[in-house]
Amino acid sequence: MGLMDALIGYEKPSTDTPTVSTILPDEAKNEIINSRLPHLITDKVFLKKGEVCHYIDKSLMMKPVTKRAYNATGFGVAIFGLQIRKGFILPIEGQEHEQIKGIIYVTNRRTIFQATSNGFDKPHSALTSVTPYANGIAMQYGGTHYCLIVPNGSIVNKVYSIIREKIRGV
Repeated sequence: MGLMDALIGYEKPSTDTPTVSTILPDEAKNEIINSRLPHLITDKVFLKKGEVCHYIDKSLMMKPVTKRAYNATGFGVAIFGLQIRKGFILPIEGQEHEQIKGIIYVTNRRTIFQATSNGFDKPHSALTSVTPYANGIAMQYGGTHYCLIVPNGSIVNKVYSIIREKIRGV
């Protein structure tokens, strides 16, 4: 980071991947690993008739944010009382990710991300794709993409795989 970056407050994005602690009970985790969906009880989400919650855990939504800063430079010359000044401003743009804390709920019908801002409630019928990662999962609903950091991405992916099989009737 240069002197001008320090003065105008521009910081490079951190490359450290955040981690999240789990609240999913070990019994539920073992059921998921054994390809069985647990029935979890929650009082935070209003479930519809016939809807069952199969996964609850802490998560961080990684929302991309464009940060802008400006670097101003200039010079001047004075000769015999005549002053000539020239300056210009260069914009500096950087892509960062805002971390939004929340809880993800996966039921047999929908995925719910409960947070103070940017929460969502999407039905599985609108789910286009799921991409698992070691510590997260990316979901696409039409043109909207959600990237969530979770304690174990393979567990969430397994839940989606089991639900997909049940929907298809396999």
